[in-house]
Amino acid sequence: MHQLVWVDAMVEEYDSIIKNSICEVVPRLEDKLVVSSRWIYKVKQEAYGSVEKHKAKFVAKVFSQVEGIDYDETFDPVPRYSSSKSIIAMLAHMGWKIDHMD
Repeated sequence: MHQLVWVDAMVEEYDSIIKNSICEVVPRLEDKLVVSSRWIYKVKQEAYGSVEKHKAKFVAKVFSQVEGIDYDETFDPVPRYSSSKSIIAMLAHMGWKIDHMD
């Protein structure tokens, strides 16, 4: 049974990746390295120590890449703090619901 908990967590992560179009499959270029990946498992606990959730994350080992050889540019989708505050203020003013995705 314990292993099924982790399989369920992996399926949940996979479904989230597909639903949100996190990555896309592209042809392999002969002169580029393939970035390998791995699963990371974590047990999230509630305040009193009981198990809240089993969480699985699928992560790429991007540290194996070399800038200028394997990639030329990077993208980090983190908004400016001032942009986040402006959007939250606008949503609050309009009375709209705020959803968050980690």
